[in-house]
Amino acid sequence: MQRKLVLFDIDETLIYSDGTGRRAIGKALMDTFGVKPEAIKVSMSGKTDQQILCEIMGACGYSREQYEERLEELYDLYLSILKQEILRADPYKIHDGVYDLLDELSSRTDISLGLLTGNIERGARLKLDKFGLNKYFPIGAYGSDAFDRLALPAVARHRGEAYYKTKFEPSQIVIIGDSIYDVLCAQKYGAVSIAVHTGKTQRRELEALSPDFLFPSLKDVHAVLKAIIN
Repeated sequence: MQRKLVLFDIDETLIYSDGTGRRAIGKALMDTFGVKPEAIKVSMSGKTDQQILCEIMGACGYSREQYEERLEELYDLYLSILKQEILRADPYKIHDGVYDLLDELSSRTDISLGLLTGNIERGARLKLDKFGLNKYFPIGAYGSDAFDRLALPAVARHRGEAYYKTKFEPSQIVIIGDSIYDVLCAQKYGAVSIAVHTGKTQRRELEALSPDFLFPSLKDVHAVLKAIIN
């Protein structure tokens, strides 16, 4: 049986975080650059944190060079605020079926797990920590690894091969997410795409891209597992 590398998005796929990331980046940008709240109203779904920052700061008249020289300072402040926002978020919840699916997948010898998310790594780990989900994902590709989400499958594959000591062809990689960008990066890389309609993206938008599989959520563990090992 072919071993699969199964990569999960985080926001709106595994968890619902009540806009904690948006509020945290908004406050961090206000404190660091004086960015007004109205500038934060860009669509963040499926984008990397680097891309989101570029869109917000570009709209405010900053070049990438101007804000990137203070990027570590900005990220540190963002993470500090994110911790507090997670504590205050209501609701902050895990989506139906996630624990059952991850328990099933992690028990199988033909499945290797990882993350593929637009969050910077430290932010991703913070968001998952509240639910004890980090233990399922020893590797991942993050928004801190690339500006373009389409570049992340190659990063995840490289890290997965090094960690699991297994070679993965693109067809052995499964990408699970709620946005059009999750579907597009799977298709661009030649991976299997599993879309879930648990986020802000309209179902018709997901259907229009013809993902390999489309589910209302991860609740039907048997059906999702069948799609993964198909």
